[in-house]
Amino acid sequence: MSKSNVLITGAAGMLGSAFSGEFNTEKYNVRALSHEELDVTDRDAVLKEAAFAPDIVVHTAGIVDADYCEAHRDECFAVHAGGTGNIIELCRKTGAKLLYPQSFLIFDGKEQPITEETEPRPLSVYGEAKWAAEQAIRDALPDALIIRMGGFFGGFEKDKNFVGMFARFMKKNIDAGNRSLVGTSRVWQPTSTVALAHNARILIEAGKSGVYAMASQGSASFFDVARAMVEIMHLENRMTITEVPSNHFKEKCRRPENGTMENRRLKEEGLDMMSEWRDSLAKYLSEPYFTDLFSSS
Repeated sequence: MSKSNVLITGAAGMLGSAFSGEFNTEKYNVRALSHEELDVTDRDAVLKEAAFAPDIVVHTAGIVDADYCEAHRDECFAVHAGGTGNIIELCRKTGAKLLYPQSFLIFDGKEQPITEETEPRPLSVYGEAKWAAEQAIRDALPDALIIRMGGFFGGFEKDKNFVGMFARFMKKNIDAGNRSLVGTSRVWQPTSTVALAHNARILIEAGKSGVYAMASQGSASFFDVARAMVEIMHLENRMTITEVPSNHFKEKCRRPENGTMENRRLKEEGLDMMSEWRDSLAKYLSEPYFTDLFSSS
């Protein structure tokens, strides 16, 4: 049986590395390119990837710092909307199927739960750029697969989102003798990048297209997640977490107060493989990267 060619953009990042691992099977030839290897804003460079003859393009490249995007609107749109436009052109040229992981930050969170039918209303430059990219994909590539993800964690040292950053921040504070930190009341769904990549591959192999909500089961505030991290890593004697309002920290990027999604379409089609958030978090934190991090604290 011939293998399918899979091109992955942004492959060195949290999401990209998870998708690279997920498609690394005997079924696929994977070409996983980091930003340094493929700048998606470079149209000529993107179109040269037609020589690889991709059957599937997983487009994870982007600027992950939403606060940075708030102060750099043009750059944010150039990468997310302009870069995605180049990827669309590549897919149309080669006939490749596009898999586009989407952010929950395209929503304002006022309508609960968020489903595939919820109208996107971005609160930030990042959300606006990501929504513009999705609209362009849906207009040009009706067979594309778009997964609207919960806030995610993964990649260990690559983890620049809350779980990875908070673990390292706890380590620093414990070592400095500070035994008290805070977590906000804002609600989200901590979701494993590995689980996202796995469930997305299942959809690809089932020939699915269109929009799917995809997040861990249940939801939690940042305070809940921080406290769960302390409990899972048995740090109760070394760290306490106090809940504070969501506006406690000054952020440039506005985010929804509640980003909870329901995997409605996945459930209806019997394809929801996502775990409960605490279970996937516990599995992640049991890996040597985290256990070694606190072994000397």
